[in-house]
Amino acid sequence: MQKITLIWFRRNLRLSDNAVLQHALTRGLPLAAAYAWEMPSETANPRRTAFHHQAAAELSAALAAKGIPLFAVQDDIIEALPELAKRLNAQSVLADEAYTPSETKRDNRIWRLLDTLGVSFERFNDRTVFAKADIMSEHGRPYLEFTPYKQAWRHAFQQYFAAQRPSEQTDIPFQTAFSDLPPFPDMPETALMQQGGEQAAWRQWQQFALQLDCYPLLQDFPSKKATSQLGAYLSAGCISPRVLAKEAAARGAYVWLDNLIRRDFYRQWMFHYPEMAQQAREETAINAEFFRRWTQGKTGFPLIDAAMRCLYCSGWLPPVLRQVAAQFWCLTLQQPWQQGARWFAQNQLDDDEAVNIGNWQAVAGLLSLHAPCVRHPTIAAQQLDPDGTFVRRHVPELAHLPKDVIHAPWLVLADVDSHGYPLPMVDI
Repeated sequence: MQKITLIWFRRNLRLSDNAVLQHALTRGLPLAAAYAWEMPSETANPRRTAFHHQAAAELSAALAAKGIPLFAVQDDIIEALPELAKRLNAQSVLADEAYTPSETKRDNRIWRLLDTLGVSFERFNDRTVFAKADIMSEHGRPYLEFTPYKQAWRHAFQQYFAAQRPSEQTDIPFQTAFSDLPPFPDMPETALMQQGGEQAAWRQWQQFALQLDCYPLLQDFPSKKATSQLGAYLSAGCISPRVLAKEAAARGAYVWLDNLIRRDFYRQWMFHYPEMAQQAREETAINAEFFRRWTQGKTGFPLIDAAMRCLYCSGWLPPVLRQVAAQFWCLTLQQPWQQGARWFAQNQLDDDEAVNIGNWQAVAGLLSLHAPCVRHPTIAAQQLDPDGTFVRRHVPELAHLPKDVIHAPWLVLADVDSHGYPLPMVDI
């Protein structure tokens, strides 16, 4: 039986600018692919699972058109991947590089099982622009703060990437080692605000690129919908962060490029300091009534409630409102960041463990030597949603109120009907 190269697709569900796929092609052997999938009902975040499944289904069709089978594995991947590699007579298994402690632990167990079969297990950076050890301080240690990391990242980018053209879709020769290609499993329909897959990712980028010049001015006004909404595609790997970084730099969009740099920073931080993930799993005591009202969007602060309802209903929230909602939980209500991070992780379509934990620890003041700047919820609302458009969109009880009272309806209770909207849960 002919040897093959087996690609394990994880968070790199695309063909273009796929480092794992490019390395696999250099082996000169027929290709096969594997993808571990779950039913949404079996996961903590059904939306994200369904989104990734859509992306993997599109990838399966694209690979099948080139004669490459994608085997969907639903059993325990630690046991199933080595068994699949043995059945297909794989010479090597290639995958994208992992960063979180749980993934690293799983990879080590898989590596040991593959090694007993004489199959190599190799991983390549496909989730970030720079790999976990590419950007280090002059002392050879990972950066502890974002600003110096960003400066080093930009310097390295100018040296290695800025002059390169974005990679086109890999030219994959037709494979003939497999006469029958396995069907990709169907999944129950799940309502998603975005369609998963590489084609949808490129459409989203092209649409956003038209308004990149306005991003620095409008990014903090959620009603303007001026952010990229590429987070879910980056999380699933439907689009390459390397390509996006090149595209953004070529357009001079350095304010938006900082978002990609921050993704790299959080990932390398989690790899070098795995206690980040351990802290996120710590059980902490919380005020149950605070948690109920915060997650249900019934805090009595209209912008906070609009943000939480938006996230719960759609799985997405503008970054500035994620920060405001997290600050309210951690700093205004004085509740542990871990519970807030877990709730976000269960509801975000674009959930990424390293990025989510990094953002929450930053809000809690754990990733900086300086105390975080906290705005009063009402002042933040007046600054971010001055005409109340975002609040009206997600808090219909207050949609009839004029802009001068919509962010503080408790001040005019005797004069307006708030349709049961609650009073503020705390005095601040």
